[in-house]
Amino acid sequence: MFRNYFKTAWRYMTKNRVTSIINIFGLSLGITSCLIIFLITRHEFSFDTFHPSKERIYRLYEEVEYNGNIRRGAQMLDPMAEPLRQEITGTEAVTIFYNYDVPVIVSGNGSEKQFEAPRSGIDPREIIVTDTWYFNIFQYEWLSGSPAVMETPYVVVLTESKARKYFGDIPYNDMIGKEVTYNKGLNVQVAGIVKDWKQNTDFTFTDFISTASIPGSILKDRIDMESWGMWSDQTQVFIKLAEGMTPAAIESQFPAWVSKYVFTPPDRDIKIKLHLQPLSDLHFNTTLGGDVYTHPVHLPTLYGLMAIAIFILLIAVFNFINLSTAQSLQRFKEIGVRKVLGSNRAKLVTQFMGETLLIALFAVLLALLVTKPLLVAFQSFIPQGLSMGLTNPFTWIFLVVLIICTTFLAGFYPAKVLSACSPIESTKGYVQKGGSKNILRKTLIVFQFTISLVFIICTLIVGNQIHFIMNKDMGFDKDAIITVKMKGNHEVLAEKMRQFPYVKMVSIHTEPPTAKGHAGTIFKYNENGENMETSGSLEFCDDNFIPLYGLRLIAGRNVLPSPYMKEFVLNESFVKQLGFNNPEDAIGHYIKSSIWDYMPENERVPFDQRQGQIVGVVADFHLTSLHDPIKPMAISATTQSARTMSIKLATTGKGIGDVERIMSDIEKTWKEVNPNERLEVAFYDDTIASFYEKEQKTEQIISAAMAMAIFISCMGLFGLAVFTTKQRTKEIGIRKVMGASVSNILVILSSGVLKLVGIAALIASPIAWYAMSRWLEGFAYHTPIHWWIFVLAGLLAALIALITISMQTIKVA
Repeated sequence: MFRNYFKTAWRYMTKNRVTSIINIFGLSLGITSCLIIFLITRHEFSFDTFHPSKERIYRLYEEVEYNGNIRRGAQMLDPMAEPLRQEITGTEAVTIFYNYDVPVIVSGNGSEKQFEAPRSGIDPREIIVTDTWYFNIFQYEWLSGSPAVMETPYVVVLTESKARKYFGDIPYNDMIGKEVTYNKGLNVQVAGIVKDWKQNTDFTFTDFISTASIPGSILKDRIDMESWGMWSDQTQVFIKLAEGMTPAAIESQFPAWVSKYVFTPPDRDIKIKLHLQPLSDLHFNTTLGGDVYTHPVHLPTLYGLMAIAIFILLIAVFNFINLSTAQSLQRFKEIGVRKVLGSNRAKLVTQFMGETLLIALFAVLLALLVTKPLLVAFQSFIPQGLSMGLTNPFTWIFLVVLIICTTFLAGFYPAKVLSACSPIESTKGYVQKGGSKNILRKTLIVFQFTISLVFIICTLIVGNQIHFIMNKDMGFDKDAIITVKMKGNHEVLAEKMRQFPYVKMVSIHTEPPTAKGHAGTIFKYNENGENMETSGSLEFCDDNFIPLYGLRLIAGRNVLPSPYMKEFVLNESFVKQLGFNNPEDAIGHYIKSSIWDYMPENERVPFDQRQGQIVGVVADFHLTSLHDPIKPMAISATTQSARTMSIKLATTGKGIGDVERIMSDIEKTWKEVNPNERLEVAFYDDTIASFYEKEQKTEQIISAAMAMAIFISCMGLFGLAVFTTKQRTKEIGIRKVMGASVSNILVILSSGVLKLVGIAALIASPIAWYAMSRWLEGFAYHTPIHWWIFVLAGLLAALIALITISMQTIKVA
């Protein structure tokens, strides 16, 4: 029986090739979208789900409230782990680790291997300084040694892959006792080897140096076990709760602990709270900083991808329903004959569902064939390590469920309609005109074009915003500037760079104008009875910083070189916050920075001189991306904390177009000054463009979804046009005999569809407006949503629909 059903289904498909191809391609596009999004979603939600008792593992983060502003971050205090273990009850384990991104030297057998430090924000972090409690919370299989070795100073535990990288294929026991040198001054011995995790994880660490090594080594210069005032973005704390303990019970103990240990300036109303972040939230929460991951995932974007895949599949399903119900006129005699010969409604439903199932199977097969090439073609959108996973049973379960759901959604209604007619009317070929089928068909067309129009409008608005942020005046120059991450000997390197004829200016400073790493501090202004405090960013630089980046001085002068913070240039926002309406009025006044509060009294600046004079004011410029508003900013001329060198290239002259030669000269000079350090160099305008990588990918994803939605909708319209023109061939002939032109006939046949597109535009416009308004709220500066975008989208949809229908209508007319 089932063999007969499939044989009949195959005959029907080969007889109606156009409709069958449209249905198969449409469903395959929808299924491909769902499959790819499923693979991405399964991959992202699999991170760190393999840890024993994962639901009891939390990361600690702080919440600082000052002057009405709240800042949250996973940065921690270096000495806090032991007091937490001692005084917070209800914890099974508390561990702390310090990221240590440094070069490595491995010596042995008369040779020396050198490994460069990982690039910040690009390479995964591999080296941490931690304790034995880390291996209590995050469990590894030990190939040699045990967690107890972490209690010994000057030892390191390596993962299997890193041990092989350092020492080759020698036995694990022979690796024990081998020496590894970190940062050219920390000599430790290998004390243990652990097996690499095979599962997806954000904890990419491979070198675990014992915290017992801190007091007597160069680590103490970076990890301050005595300071309770400086929060470090290299330091993180994880807590494993005891069984039966709730996060709320732990957090209730934090206020007393904070008041006992955490230092805050006594003359400031700063409130500090500690909270727990679940391990499951780590991969998706990008707001807390202190990232242990390299490529965090934006959870709303992931949900958006899932919604896009579902909508594209629904469009394909509605196409199938439209074409199937439209063709029902051709099948009523067949149904009547079947009923006269004894077929009941259940058997007819099974027959038509079998036809749908066969089409769905072809669509899934086609989807499987194109998914892997698509994953390769769009690898910039695909998470690293993602594969088809056809050996994973969950992939096949998903495909089976998808086939069943698609078959039911696409086939049930047409089967129900076709099997409902009476045998007598069917054999006579009588079918009632209009009715619910036409209403349903029109509704589905409206739905399809509503989704397509939402995608069109969103694509136009996102593209408009990206053009806006990429071309908006940031308040500084960004063209022809190269930034180099400093490693040491910066004055020597800068002087050598100045010798090149194509270099106009060189500046040494902490960060470029738009950066995530500007130091945050609290400024205090206290003169003439005025007592004011405000939080802001602080940039340490030389006197070339302002002219190199083209910052516009609107009052006063540039800062002069100084070994400590002696002078300040403020931005307009800072001056206004201090109460000066005229920038000139701020010149000559003094402000203090909270950074001085954390310095020993005998260090750098005498205690009674810890203030700087305001000597200039620059026009506001953007400190971060356009997601954030402009905040108070101070510039001080000292290069003690310099970690960036900016090179301004001449706009004219010999060699300016030869980028390869410029980069080659920079690399050669770098190796002369820092032969053992990795060069990190970039054109500054490319760096700014990378800030909006997520938005650019969003535009490309929505554009791809728009193209797929329009393509599937147009295939459905083309199929309906083919069927409609066949049904109305006699009518078209009579109209031509009566004098109607091709254009008259085209208007008659397309007017109904254009009305449906107009209705879709009215429905889609408020939906798209609301969605894009919410998206634009993520930008402090954004383009308005123009009315012409909705008109243009409607006209585009109408034009696409008209062209699709005309391809068949004009041919017949």
